Amino acid sequence: MTKDLSGSWLKIIAMLSMTIDHVAYYYGCSNPYLYELMRTVGRIAFPTFAFLLAEGFVYSRNRQKYMLSLFAFALLSEIPWLLLNHDGSHNVLFTLLAGLLGLYAIENLKQHWAIAVSVTLLGLVTLLVDTDYSWKGYGLVLIFYMFRGRPDIQTLFGIPLMYEYGIIGIMMAFSVIWLYNGERGFIRGKAMKYAFYAFYPLHLMLIYWLR
Repeated sequence: MTKDLSGSWLKIIAMLSMTIDHVAYYYGCSNPYLYELMRTVGRIAFPTFAFLLAEGFVYSRNRQKYMLSLFAFALLSEIPWLLLNHDGSHNVLFTLLAGLLGLYAIENLKQHWAIAVSVTLLGLVTLLVDTDYSWKGYGLVLIFYMFRGRPDIQTLFGIPLMYEYGIIGIMMAFSVIWLYNGERGFIRGKAMKYAFYAFYPLHLMLIYWLR
């Protein structure tokens, strides 16, 4: 299989699929077939973001800053999230942040019991707080990290974990991830990095304003 997609292209694909999914979810569609197609395409987004998060953790030169940046944008994203959703849930950046904290625990804690307790507690937090994708999304981040460089094992564990979100869309997501060539791509520099983070709250706010 030819691997032609850089990390930058994975980001673009994930952002586009997320936008398509949210347009269908928040605006609806009179054509049920088109609606299901849009939601299926939207399932590409989260696994791709989770994969990129695990990759970013490995290459990050300042992991504390990485976590603080994600935390700041998670807080910012709560404003449009709560305006759009009235079910007590919280935005997906908190799920990704929990994943990042889990990876940090795995790398930095010395005792196995401490790692197990920390990783389990973080998963419980995503469940109890009701973050988007919850403990399954959190677990997927851990899978991408623990089996890094083994897309076959990532797929073997990842697809059953995310099965409830739609098998076709999840298989599409893993197909995209398999095309990753290990290169960073054209999205470079602080401005582009923060623009990527900002897209999430900005597109949610735009959806809210246009409803």
